[in-house]
Amino acid sequence: MARDGTPANGRTRCEGAPPALPAVAAAAAALLLGCQHELHVLDPAGPATPRRPEAVRALVFGDFGYRTVPQWLVARAMRRASAARPFDLALELGDNLYFCGPDPARGGAAACRFDADGASVAPGPAADDDPAFAENEAPLAGLRGRDGGALPVFLALGNHDVASSGKCAAPGLDEAEAARRRACLEVAHRTATWTMPARHYVLDRGPVRFVVVDTNVVVGDYGGFTLDEEVAFVRTATAACGPDRQCFLAGHHPPAAAHGYRVRATPGPSPFQLRMQRLLDAAGGRARAFLGGHVHTLEHLSLGGMEVFVSGSTAMGGFQRFRVQAPARARVHFATTAWGYAALEADGRGYRVDFFDTGGSPLYCCAADAAGPCRTVDCG
Repeated sequence: MARDGTPANGRTRCEGAPPALPAVAAAAAALLLGCQHELHVLDPAGPATPRRPEAVRALVFGDFGYRTVPQWLVARAMRRASAARPFDLALELGDNLYFCGPDPARGGAAACRFDADGASVAPGPAADDDPAFAENEAPLAGLRGRDGGALPVFLALGNHDVASSGKCAAPGLDEAEAARRRACLEVAHRTATWTMPARHYVLDRGPVRFVVVDTNVVVGDYGGFTLDEEVAFVRTATAACGPDRQCFLAGHHPPAAAHGYRVRATPGPSPFQLRMQRLLDAAGGRARAFLGGHVHTLEHLSLGGMEVFVSGSTAMGGFQRFRVQAPARARVHFATTAWGYAALEADGRGYRVDFFDTGGSPLYCCAADAAGPCRTVDCG
């Protein structure tokens, strides 16, 4: 992963284990205590930058919705971080309910319908409570916001949230209807630790705007939802972005990543990359960065003028090797398989992103001015 193909920063050790898991899980946790994660920092770090005391501070993580040892460790670290230095909000970047999303056949699910905009849910009776949501929300209950109350968590849809083929097929429902119902149920769900105003939506905090998108349509149109609609939304949502408003795209599938997944043999951009480029082009260079998950790692890359931050190493984090960067033109600044999360601080003058491990130690930090890239800095 380093420019010469070797790790630039060595490895990080796994640490900590939940004390009250079932015996099998506890034994597995014990085996993990001796494991090591790959960690690569490819750029020299500049001097530490001062914190932004008036900044919007966001907790950023994804791929969280399954009860695993890594989920427990990351949740504990995020709770401790929010107690020590509270956040204003959390962005959860999809795959909120493994492996198939909410049950589309549960009582009342058939009545869940999208409004005419195809993004927000039409008023109507709520579906029966689905216990699957607790897999995600229970570990987040201790997160605290700046006001001392529960930290508001805003979510995006991931591929597992709407999965409706193979083992996720719903008897009696075709794939499109099952996926649409699953998306609807996640948007309709509302608690102190779950807010998804629509399939895609804008979240404004002072001079900072988060444009949350449904990247499932980048993989392919589904459930009656199309990439054309998403492109139109991004174009409108980013129109006001510029020097006085720092904007960030947020969604499940990142436009660039380093990973160890299967390599596509055919030369040239993949269909996914071509469709993703349409989405990025709709922002017209007005968005500072893309916040994504999906790849179960922590990463910072550059893709042309777009910074890409991946924070998906939570419940499903593992020990993959970094073999591929996609697209090939992306530049990798940092990548690790260590379990953890990201924190973003932003205001009208720029932003900063810090990545932390499950012990709360910083793994990598970068800072950006009102324009230009996020440059690697000493975490301070």
